[in-house]
Amino acid sequence: MKTKTFTLLFILYQSISMAQQYETQSFDLIKKVDEAEIRFYPPAIKIRSSRKNGFGALFGYISGRNSRDQKIAMTTPVYLGKNEDNEMMEFVLPRSIDKSNAPEPLSEKVEVYESRSGYYIAHSFGGYAFDWAVTRVRKNLEEIAFRNKIKLIGDPFVLVYDSPYKIINRKNEVLFEVDFESIDKKDSK
Repeated sequence: MKTKTFTLLFILYQSISMAQQYETQSFDLIKKVDEAEIRFYPPAIKIRSSRKNGFGALFGYISGRNSRDQKIAMTTPVYLGKNEDNEMMEFVLPRSIDKSNAPEPLSEKVEVYESRSGYYIAHSFGGYAFDWAVTRVRKNLEEIAFRNKIKLIGDPFVLVYDSPYKIINRKNEVLFEVDFESIDKKDSK
């Protein structure tokens, strides 16, 4: 019953909020490399949970299940990736939330943290972020990095910008952290 109620609330929330614009995590475009972009991401306050607890736990936090009963606006993108060997899901919190005013999670399944700044290479793709699509884009991004002698750091993230109920004009990205020193600075923006 809990799952059905949550699903119905989520569908209602998505239906109402699809007409609204989401705040999107900011970054600075450093340069374009083939079909990819080199970006600098400043620190951001995020929440994360394991993928198996993922969306429900994170959605609960922004819906007010936190130490302040505070509702927090949904933002984009949703990050999917690994933390050590655990599959993780992360939400970026709005820019108005910082370390001093982020509510504490009530669930032990949710962690609030500040990401560190860094340089990343990103490649966008449309449609749904199915495993086969992510694998194709990841390989293409690894080839772009190799051709341009850009050193990748760690595992990639998949960034999802749209509700699962949005059918057309979807946006996703694969994102790898990069060693800034390995980037050719010529033709930077």
